[in-house]
Amino acid sequence: MPWHTALRKHWRSAAHWAVVAVAVGYIAWIVPGLAGEVAKAFGPLDHVRWGWLIVAILCGVSALVLYGELHRQLLLVGGARLPVATVQGINFVENAVSTTVPVVGGTAAIVYAIDQLRRRGVDSALASWSVLVAGVVATLSLLVLGAVGLGVAGRIPLALGVSIAALIAMGSVGVWKLLTHPEVLRRGLRLLVLLGRWIPGVCSTCRSTWAERADQVSRRLSSRIALLQPGGFRWLGLITLAALTWVLDYLCLAASVAAVGTTVPWGALLVGFLLVQGSIALQIFPGGVGLAETSLLALLLASGIAGAPAAASVLIYRSITWLSLSLLGWTVYALWIHTAPLHLHRHAPELRTA
Repeated sequence: MPWHTALRKHWRSAAHWAVVAVAVGYIAWIVPGLAGEVAKAFGPLDHVRWGWLIVAILCGVSALVLYGELHRQLLLVGGARLPVATVQGINFVENAVSTTVPVVGGTAAIVYAIDQLRRRGVDSALASWSVLVAGVVATLSLLVLGAVGLGVAGRIPLALGVSIAALIAMGSVGVWKLLTHPEVLRRGLRLLVLLGRWIPGVCSTCRSTWAERADQVSRRLSSRIALLQPGGFRWLGLITLAALTWVLDYLCLAASVAAVGTTVPWGALLVGFLLVQGSIALQIFPGGVGLAETSLLALLLASGIAGAPAAASVLIYRSITWLSLSLLGWTVYALWIHTAPLHLHRHAPELRTA
């Protein structure tokens, strides 16, 4: 291995370990406070229903695993066949980065996932497309399920909930058709290519090529992305996976409430669940910490659940879906520091025809 490649690998390894140290340090800083709250919450309770606790854990882990399978199915659309374990590993680390890194966690998670896919031979267009589309499909599925769920629970008129869901679904189809129109796609990618020259840390040769040959680069990328068109049955499978991800996450919350011996207030729980997901999406604090717990606790208290069981339910749910899954993700990240393939940069294909 050339000395400069070895040096770059050592610096990358050191940077990765620094990220792990910061992330684990942040989690370690949070844990004592959580442990104290857990002790207070469980103190007044006689016992925990371990069966429901196990159900909550299985639902929480399965929800994230299904999101990873959604990602893998999108890669299959483009012909990339990666091992399930590899895609799930990337998925768990992406989740950990997104929910524990302050401010830029969401962006950093996307960059990490794309980089890991490229290291394993997936072309840049497919890697970027699969990561972004997975997030968009999951988000739209949550909005549709949330609107219908609020209507069924009586929080809003059922007709309004169904109408909102239908509007989101039809609007999404329309936007997809528009964005994937060859000319619209090419123009949009041309703008992104021109903006790409300002991205720090990117090969200067490639950046200059993008600026000089923006039309050629955008045509190449649009031709590749145009091939990534899932069929009707494939779309049905993708949407089903995305929907099941949220259903299992919601059932994890319901099982967390049942685990402390409390009757599940399904309607209030749905509102609390949506507030938690909203606080996570805002990225004000990593994983929505603070906002998520406060909003969910307030909804449970308002539904008539006593303070101690309500606090215990929130802590069980967040310990599973945020703390435990984040720790699993960072564990995978640490294990992959020395085992992940080294990505050797290749210049933009347009340089070969210069």
